[in-house]
Amino acid sequence: MTIRDRLLRASVLFGIAVLAITEALSALHALSRGPLIIAWIPAVFIGAVVLSRMNSQIPANAGGTACATTILCAAGIVAILSLTFATAAFSPPNSSDAMAYHMPRVVYWAEQGSVRFFPTPYLNQIMLQPLAEYLMLHTYILSGGDRFINFVQWFSSVGCVIGVSALAACLGAKRRGQWIAALFCATLPVGILASSGAKNDYFLALWLVSAAYFAFQLAVAARWIDAIFLGMACGLALYTKATAYIFAPFILAAILMPAITRAPRRLLGRALAAGCLAIALNAPQYVRNFDLSGSVMGFDSAQGDGVYRWRSDKFGWKPTVSNILRHTSEQLGARSERWNALVFRFVTGAHEALGIDVNDPATTWPYTNYRPPRNANHETDAPNRVALIVLTVIGLWLLIQAVRGRDRERAAYALSIVLAFIAYCAYLKWQLFMGRLLLPLFVLASPLAAALEEILTPTVLQLAACLLLLDSARLPTLENWVRPLRGPSSIFRSSRDSRYFADMKTWDNAASYFETVRVLGSRHCGLIGVDITDFQLEYPLQALLRERNPNVLFVHTGVTNASARYAPPAAGTPCAIVCLDCAGDNRRLSIYRDYAVASTTGKFVVLTR
Repeated sequence: MTIRDRLLRASVLFGIAVLAITEALSALHALSRGPLIIAWIPAVFIGAVVLSRMNSQIPANAGGTACATTILCAAGIVAILSLTFATAAFSPPNSSDAMAYHMPRVVYWAEQGSVRFFPTPYLNQIMLQPLAEYLMLHTYILSGGDRFINFVQWFSSVGCVIGVSALAACLGAKRRGQWIAALFCATLPVGILASSGAKNDYFLALWLVSAAYFAFQLAVAARWIDAIFLGMACGLALYTKATAYIFAPFILAAILMPAITRAPRRLLGRALAAGCLAIALNAPQYVRNFDLSGSVMGFDSAQGDGVYRWRSDKFGWKPTVSNILRHTSEQLGARSERWNALVFRFVTGAHEALGIDVNDPATTWPYTNYRPPRNANHETDAPNRVALIVLTVIGLWLLIQAVRGRDRERAAYALSIVLAFIAYCAYLKWQLFMGRLLLPLFVLASPLAAALEEILTPTVLQLAACLLLLDSARLPTLENWVRPLRGPSSIFRSSRDSRYFADMKTWDNAASYFETVRVLGSRHCGLIGVDITDFQLEYPLQALLRERNPNVLFVHTGVTNASARYAPPAAGTPCAIVCLDCAGDNRRLSIYRDYAVASTTGKFVVLTR
């Protein structure tokens, strides 16, 4: 356990270093290559000294020699991680969310040498939790581009596989069970697809797994150092994604409450201190968001107008059941259209029986409708059917064990996962492409897969279960819809520039970007305004233009919301403006009376002074 313990502690210390260095240099407007290099040298040294003085208080439970099951698990994990490594290395960041806010915020931060807020029509670029993008920013500045952006998620996936095996040991699993749990995590389809991209769901999962691990450490030994690491891990999770506020309390309560009940004087103060530390770490973003919106969490919708509000407008058991049914059904998508239609009819029939509108606007994302599940190899909505079935079987087995007075610790942990899912369904609106937000819960549930060692006592059945998990991972690994390793659209057969648009087929506007870049490149403009009011996917424009001119700068124009009062990332008047999807929008174009239309390509309009 010592190696895994130190790796998890090193991960948390690394995350704290990213946060501290970013905020400190940002305050000095010094986020650039030289200061970053100088800051990281002492950070690495201090981290190494701290780690050298620590040890684990939980036994490894790793007795026994290697067997066929552990060898198969190890080989499968190595194969999957190697292939996702290649995918991350050879593909640019290209998910639609990355094009709209993950990467643009990195570009603007790098321009201004600070993570202060800037004017933008798309408030996700400034108010959403930024920790994953802080690390992306470091790689972007140090490497001079986006070549290493995807590795933020990939290294997080590696950390989760390691952390899950450590959590399985905390729950009493032996060596073989720990390997099975690690394989379960590595074979999650949504995890495989996300691990080579530029989102932040796996990054969040890493901090939640770390928090759960240090909660176990705290419950066993009640050491202050474990309380500190628990607080840091929770703080990093909250700084990464807001769903941590929903997931973390249930998991940590299941781990800590029994120990606190037994020894309140030893643990209660330490647990409260950990919570205070977690909140304190998030103070910089809280302050910026409060200044923007009057709330430490920012506005409740991406444009700040309440139209695309994330939380439900109606609460109660019926809306919660509706979302449970819809979210669960999405995890059951299969190749059989007949099966998918059957699931769809069951869910819609259940809604009719309960008197619930399956597309109730109070609990459903605007302009979307519930549809049959699908067998998608896309990171946003890939089904985890096999994983869900396995976890359901294990959950029923643990329930029976708990009724008999056995294994109540694992049963309570499993119940916390279920409660976290219910809370998620109760609070947030259902929308298409939300399956990815459940990745942290699947990762946190992975240690329970160690129970297969006890449920499937003959080794041959364990091997069969592992092979089933590996088979469920085959297509997501090889045929990622936006970053495929094989096929005519393989990342090895297409140009890097063209792969920026792999997740933008809905709009089919790659030609507009390339032509716009050609027009702007011929004008040698150093400061370009970008109007993203009508269309937010601006990063391909920035990436392609910076290939031609690494020194080109960008600012948003036409901003009228609460962020308009902030200083732009770069000073000066733009010599050209790109208005995305403004063709035919005379009201928007009328804003730029001092500019003339230089070209119109598709829906993109280029204006020059």
